[in-house]
Amino acid sequence: MDQHRYSEKPAVFTHRVLKISAIGLRILTTIFLFLSLIILITKVNANGPSDDDTVHFYDLVGYRYMTATIVLGGAYSIWQTMTAVIRLKKGYEGNFELEYYCDKVMSIALATGSVAGFVMTGELQREAYKVNNETEHYHHKFFKMGYAADGFLFLGFICALILSELSSYALPRRF
Repeated sequence: MDQHRYSEKPAVFTHRVLKISAIGLRILTTIFLFLSLIILITKVNANGPSDDDTVHFYDLVGYRYMTATIVLGGAYSIWQTMTAVIRLKKGYEGNFELEYYCDKVMSIALATGSVAGFVMTGELQREAYKVNNETEHYHHKFFKMGYAADGFLFLGFICALILSELSSYALPRRF
């Protein structure tokens, strides 16, 4: 008798809610990565007292790696969002294993990009304090913007990590 209380409708409803929440998380991931990229490209520059002291984000390996992970993660997130919307509309399930492994790889890449950005900003700040014992206004703005870009990338990683866990829930249904 207890089996009659549990019908297929709640499972289908839960499955649809999971798909919609995954789409929402993918959109949120894309927004965080886009914000991080915009801040990194436009704001993470420091002009020193002379033209020789100008530092750009692309001059530093950690920030270049961070930029690469943001671009790859953003492209993947946009592609998966479009694919998920099409699948939801057509009722097609897709390849669970491929999505699972791609989500895992992308979340790890975003995590390493975020760590590279935090480490690069921290090292630059430490070096600036060694040289001046206090940072000037232009260096302070550089560090604030660097940490802001790192933070948005970290938030994008958190969303991608949650998505990778959601995609792992779809695997048992496959077998």
